[in-house]
Amino acid sequence: MTSLKTTHYLIAAGVLLIIIGAVLIVRPGGGTQTPAGEESGSSSASIAKDATEIFNDEEALRAYVKTYGSKQTLLRLHELSLLYGSCHTAAHKAGRISYEIYGDKSFRLCSSECHSGCYHGATEAYFKEHGTANLVANLQTLCGSELNAFFSHQCIHGIGHGLMAWTNYELFDALTSCDELERQQDSCWTGVFMENIVGGLNEEEGHATQFLNEDPLYPCTIVDDKYKFSCYFLQTSRMTQLYGSDFSKVASACLKAPEQYQRHCFESMGRDVGGTHRGNAEREIADCSYAPAGASRVGCVIGAVQDSFWDPTGQNNALAFCRLLTEKEEKDACYRTIFARAPQVLVSVEEVKHFCARAEEQYHNECLSFAH
Repeated sequence: MTSLKTTHYLIAAGVLLIIIGAVLIVRPGGGTQTPAGEESGSSSASIAKDATEIFNDEEALRAYVKTYGSKQTLLRLHELSLLYGSCHTAAHKAGRISYEIYGDKSFRLCSSECHSGCYHGATEAYFKEHGTANLVANLQTLCGSELNAFFSHQCIHGIGHGLMAWTNYELFDALTSCDELERQQDSCWTGVFMENIVGGLNEEEGHATQFLNEDPLYPCTIVDDKYKFSCYFLQTSRMTQLYGSDFSKVASACLKAPEQYQRHCFESMGRDVGGTHRGNAEREIADCSYAPAGASRVGCVIGAVQDSFWDPTGQNNALAFCRLLTEKEEKDACYRTIFARAPQVLVSVEEVKHFCARAEEQYHNECLSFAH
């Protein structure tokens, strides 16, 4: 195993590239030009621009990325998520494919759709190629000043994904490497735990983790206490592998976690509810009702509405979700969540103000307090 210092240096270069992409995401005016070296499509394309098979067929996905480029691929996967659910895993694959085709340019070509999965996959591919290269940059400097809190979290979360894959799914080695960071270690930890779930059983790509089993709470039950909040915040993604979309069983499993971690588990459940019922607020709220009323259900509501508002295209769904809630505690928490998210994903104060104007009237002033 290489030294943690070497690992720390390796991380930094990948993050620098991610920052370039993330800054472009939030640039006013929207969009980026297709860089030289990325195809923009042609009449001789071997795969249709409206193809649906790219969601589950990796060879089709590869052809799509090569033909239409990373940006269009992410937009198409995001569209297909309305039919097939969360596109994060598919975007991970697209990111790895993008890096294989376009190299370092992939970090500029990826975008934030599908929960930034493209960045996470490209980071994994970067680590796989560069291994233990002795880089001299510093992670804290690279993944910081130019990013708001939301994208800074995503940047370091992606590093956690990459570390887990790079350490060949040795959970404790990856977590220990995250500990080298001076801040936002928990963002890195969540990336490690998420990669353990979404990538750790991918036999086609040679991924094999020893840290998943039939216990719906494992590996949260074996990690040190400081990691447990981050673990439970992702753990229901493992539960849905075991139980499918039966969120009554997921809720029952969360209630078996130690009490201090149950709120995080139910926020995780909300995220998975949102991914399962993308754009269907009624179904999302119905499945969150399996969580006990009070803090647990509020946690589910927060997780679900955050999942809907990952980029500007989700603002209407987020507002509709909050509007449908009837319990004041849940509605208040819902609006607070999306009001805090709005200035992080919308590109101007005017857009935030327009967003606020569409909230229920009694919440307008609270929303406007975030518009700065």
